[in-house]
Amino acid sequence: MSTMILGMALLALQPKPAVEPELLPPTLPDWRLERINFPLPFAPELAYDGYEELQFAPGMFNPKSDTYFTYVFAMKISDDVTVDDAFLNKLLTTYYRGLCRAVAKGTDFKIDPTKITAVVKEEHYEAPHSRHFHGTLQSYDPFVTGKPLKLHLEILTVEFGAGDHRIYASVSPKPSDNLIWKILRGIEKAFRTQSTRKTP
Repeated sequence: MSTMILGMALLALQPKPAVEPELLPPTLPDWRLERINFPLPFAPELAYDGYEELQFAPGMFNPKSDTYFTYVFAMKISDDVTVDDAFLNKLLTTYYRGLCRAVAKGTDFKIDPTKITAVVKEEHYEAPHSRHFHGTLQSYDPFVTGKPLKLHLEILTVEFGAGDHRIYASVSPKPSDNLIWKILRGIEKAFRTQSTRKTP
């Protein structure tokens, strides 16, 4: 069942799959890797140059799973932008409003995009290249239930220069002390190590 739902979701988003990740660490066993180029088909307002990679946990589309709606993503944005709290709030709000509209189109789900909002705050600055943020997102599950969904995010940004910004995020409805975050933080650590090797 989850495979069928995943296939429908990917068809709705029209992703371009990547054989090997370029931004994220190697895909975990049973985690599904996808790649989507900017501008994103479901959020063309985010008219950046770059791309996004995502890794979906096996239970991503199963509301009964411990890894329901749990995934990680990384973005590379090649424009000259300032990646701070305000930028991330706007990016994530626009992203998820577009995602929910696109995926729920043609369903009976009662989704109000105006109620989808992200609140991201910087936790600490790691000189000279990276910053860490925490956030919450009031959104919906547009794939399976159509119900409101509160997501928690831990975000790491790494600056490679004016035209190369990397944004990494772990996403889950589980609270920060849930065991799933041990896995998510492990992926973030691998991303951080991988990025540190590349920064000037």
